[in-house]
Formats: sequence, C-alpha cells, structure tokens
Amino acid sequence: MKKFGFTLAEVLITLGIIGVVAALTAPALVQNAGTSKIGPTLAKISATLENAHEQLLHDEEATDLSKVTDNETDKYFEMLSKYVSGSSYETDEFSADNFEPAFELYDSTPSQVAWDKFKEFHFADNISLLIWIYGDTNLDAAAEPKGSFKGDFATMYVDTNGFQSKPNTLGKDIFLFNIDKSGQVVPVGSHTYAWLKDDDTLEYTAKEGDYACNDEVVTKGYGCAGSILDNNLKVIYQ
Repeated sequence: MKKFGFTLAEVLITLGIIGVVAALTAPALVQNAGTSKIGPTLAKISATLENAHEQLLHDEEATDLSKVTDNETDKYFEMLSKYVSGSSYETDEFSADNFEPAFELYDSTPSQVAWDKFKEFHFADNISLLIWIYGDTNLDAAAEPKGSFKGDFATMYVDTNGFQSKPNTLGKDIFLFNIDKSGQVVPVGSHTYAWLKDDDTLEYTAKEGDYACNDEVVTKGYGCAGSILDNNLKVIYQ
C-alpha cells in the first residue's frame, strides 16, 4: 500500500530545520531592512532642513543664517521650528549623560565630543538632531566661502532612531553633517564636503583615517553620512 502524507516525526524534523534557518537569517533580514531606511531618512532630513532654511532666509530677506539668528541656537531653533512640521526643541544644553547607552564611534571607542556645546532639536518622532552653532568660534577646519556656500554655520549630529535607542553609534544610527551659512546641509565625508575643505583625503573613499567609510574599511564613522548620500542613499559598508 502506498503511503500518503508525512509522519509526525518527519513534520517535526522539517519544522525544526525551518526554525534553525529562520533563527540564522532573521537577524540579517532585520538588519538589512533597518539599513535600507537610513539613506532615505537622511535624505529627507537634509531636504526638509534645506527647504526650511530657504523659506526662513526668504522671509527674513537675508542670505546668511548667522545674520538672521545672531548665531544663537535658541533663536535658530525657534525660527526653524516654524518651518519644520511636527518639530520641537530643547533650550537646555545637551549632556553626554543623556545618551543611554553612551555614544560610541564606529570602532567602538567612546565619543570625545564636547556635548555641552550642543542643543537638541526634535526633528520628528524618534529622530533627533544635535546642533552646535559655531558663532565667533575660530575653527581651523571650518570651510571658507566657496561657490554658493558661505562658510560653516553649525555642526549637526543626526540620530535616526532617537538617543534612547541602541546602538547610538556613529555610522550606524548617528550621522554627522555640517550646516552652511547659506542654509545648505553638507554630509561630512561627501565629495562636496571634501571640495569645501580642499582636502580629498576627507572623502568617504579614503582608505584610512577617521573619515574612511567604504566597502573596504570603516574607521571612526565620521564620513559615513557622506558615503551614504554619495552612493544613491545606499549603505555600502558593513
């Protein structure tokens, strides 16, 4: 007599194999799904901020963010929030103690950023921006006016899933940008950033150094925002 169907033992063995395969592949699938959202999220933040800056400068009949904000972070946040729907901001200075867990660089070393210079702008649900306006601070590495750019206005760290969510790591869920006085948002490590700094070694294609972030090597993660924005919003590094 021919046997139809499967025995209980065969079914259990098959389910067991499926369970093992799922356990091995699920983390990678989840990671890839999360990674695929990073590029579009960063692009949306950049475009929204640039549009907001454009409207702000237009309404103020100005061309320089430092002039209309008097280089005051609270004044900038107050003005910016009018043009970014659903946003809010903090008036207190940010603290490293706010990070849970602590903010790390891509190579797992602790961040040495002086957080007392930054203030937090809530861009949207689970997306936070840490911004430090340079003001009259003399920065050796600051970009000078060039082309349509008018010089550095602020440094901005973007956390794509909020500071209370892991991994809080530069290049994974935290990304570094510069804001130009013209209102343009420049991803650190991008071709544009390297052009403004007159230093090709700062490009994400660098094979070594703090800014390296490519398919061969990632060091500290400073250049990963540029890598993503210059590679069609794709994360090409691991």
